[in-house]
Amino acid sequence: MSKEGLAVAPKETTPAPMFRDEEQDETVARGCVRVSEVIAYDFVKMETVMDGLTGKPTDMKRKIEKGRGPYFFQDSEDFLIFQKNNPKARLETFNIQMRKSTAEKRINDPENVKQFTRRVK
Repeated sequence: MSKEGLAVAPKETTPAPMFRDEEQDETVARGCVRVSEVIAYDFVKMETVMDGLTGKPTDMKRKIEKGRGPYFFQDSEDFLIFQKNNPKARLETFNIQMRKSTAEKRINDPENVKQFTRRVK
């Protein structure tokens, strides 16, 4: 509580269960739901490419990245929040099917929800 008697606002919005039970079309297997998976890759360093024959360094460089995830979501708005929360990461997304119970468990996992919680600056 602040001195004026007003509560101080939290730094993040309150996480709520993210899984939404939505009607699936006929292309989704029975007992399954379609969800999206995102994997974030964080830049680590640039590395000199070595010549395979001579073992000497070449003029080429390659980016070394470390992967995080996978994280799961159902809504494109969730993906936009994820992008804002991870502005420097390279993101790959995939649409997949998984059993409804597994999807609900993974989407509502606290670590997963944390990635899709809008951060107030």
